[in-house]
Amino acid sequence: MRYERNRNLIIMLIIIAGIFVYKIIFSSKNKDRFLDEIRDKDIKSMVSKKYINYDNHNISFLVYGNKDSIVLYKDWWDKVSVGDSIIKPKGTLEIVITNSDKIEKFNYEDKFGLGN
Repeated sequence: MRYERNRNLIIMLIIIAGIFVYKIIFSSKNKDRFLDEIRDKDIKSMVSKKYINYDNHNISFLVYGNKDSIVLYKDWWDKVSVGDSIIKPKGTLEIVITNSDKIEKFNYEDKFGLGN
């Protein structure tokens, strides 16, 4: 009886440790992959739509051009309007949103604590 309880406890601890290690390893890889995808985009277009994907963790997106999209952080949401110009040079993590009244710069590095 006591052996079985200790064995179950060890199995539970191994499972918890495995989940913890998995999250550490793969959350870092997912973040790097996400930033690489953003960095690889070359955007010179207009914002045609903003939407929140409720089926995907309520992630906000900007749609530009015909159907391309990019993640828009919630604290950037009110600073971007349909019809604004969006510029993001390939190789950077900064997007610039402009219209006749404003110029807004957003940096994906700042969202991950990578900025200077």
